[in-house]
Amino acid sequence: MSLRFAARRLAVSAPVFSATVGPSVQRRHKWASNLFKGWGKPRNKDAGSSPAQDPTSLLDDPKSREEYLQKSMYSGVEDNIFQDEIEKVSTDTTPGAPEIEQKTKENMAMVVDPDPRSRVRWQRKKVIQMVRRNGRLTRDERIQMSERELLHKSEFMPTSVKKLVMLARQIAGKSVDDAIVQMKWSKKKMAAEIGYYLEEARDLAIAQRGMGLGKVNNEILKAPKKIQTVDGKWIEIKDPTRMYIAQSWVGRGPWRGKRIDYKGRGRMGIIRHPSTSLTVLLKEEKTRIREYEERVEKKNKKGPWVHLPNRPVYGQRPYYSW
Repeated sequence: MSLRFAARRLAVSAPVFSATVGPSVQRRHKWASNLFKGWGKPRNKDAGSSPAQDPTSLLDDPKSREEYLQKSMYSGVEDNIFQDEIEKVSTDTTPGAPEIEQKTKENMAMVVDPDPRSRVRWQRKKVIQMVRRNGRLTRDERIQMSERELLHKSEFMPTSVKKLVMLARQIAGKSVDDAIVQMKWSKKKMAAEIGYYLEEARDLAIAQRGMGLGKVNNEILKAPKKIQTVDGKWIEIKDPTRMYIAQSWVGRGPWRGKRIDYKGRGRMGIIRHPSTSLTVLLKEEKTRIREYEERVEKKNKKGPWVHLPNRPVYGQRPYYSW
């Protein structure tokens, strides 16, 4: 009869280790600590008499390991190899150093008001217009006081108008975030450049015009509003300050260069390398809501359409006109 024993029990009861292969032991190298610690500082002469201590032996203690980790991540400049130079610069004082010029009205006049005569003429013109209208504002001025917009033009890109106009039509009417996502996954070569300029326009609109800050200013609508765009699409708006691309167009720039196009029978042509710019007009959803309400109000004022209106007939003749 053959005896049956569990292989797992046999392996546990009789462990066998070869002479060459043994249990793995994890060791810390002495160079794992800070290599540049103590550079630039005078060494202790009595250090050779005392037995050298492994700097990594302190890491066996969990508390010491935590302190070492905090010191490595949030340490100052005391362990820096340039500590001597830093202390020297901080202690040196130059008595003849120039003082920082204060920003006063006289100092900033060259930049803020470079042409005072033109500014005075413009202000005089605006005052005359205001007096003539008796302080009344036009419709466009009232809209500009309540709605924000930003016009941003990109640099000239090495592409043609025919290629860039397709991307300009693709992003027109979309929100800025959706347009950036479209350019991110587009296969077009200039899509990455357009995405960069859209991000730049978005940042400028937030920093300069204060657009897109509905959550910060508590301007979020309690219930989403459903409107119809000019293209006939129905959308829901929760944040009236969300930015969208109202208009986008391209412009032809200067030729970047020329090269010869060699043809047959001794003939030749010239190939010109074009450059094109992209301009976008960013607006908030407040504008789109106002435009939708104006269209609805105009439609309601027209009244119902009558198939056969009741109007008098003129020019009756006793015979046929043909």
